[in-house]
Amino acid sequence: MRRLSFAIAIATSTFASPAAAQFPPPGIYPCTDATGHALGTLSLLVAGDYQWQAADGSSSTGQVASAASDIEALTGPLADAHWHGSFATDAGRTSFAFETDAGAVTCALP
Repeated sequence: MRRLSFAIAIATSTFASPAAAQFPPPGIYPCTDATGHALGTLSLLVAGDYQWQAADGSSSTGQVASAASDIEALTGPLADAHWHGSFATDAGRTSFAFETDAGAVTCALP
């Protein structure tokens, strides 16, 4: 019985580890290309939903998924453009580094 309890404790801690469950904080993140040109604003909502507000004013929605610090667009216009990358939070400030069909994109609070 003791071995079974230990095995359950290990399995539970593996699946509930913060690294595996980490998700970027919701917020409104301005995005730029590699030259610093404004592309639009990425609004991350709860449960992986996002809203993309392009620089031309058009707006659309989709979903992202994350595992540890990796993030990937699953649906919507960002998925169509193959946005995938990573995020990091340092001193309470989160930034994203994406690779896309059009090149590198950075999204971060100013």
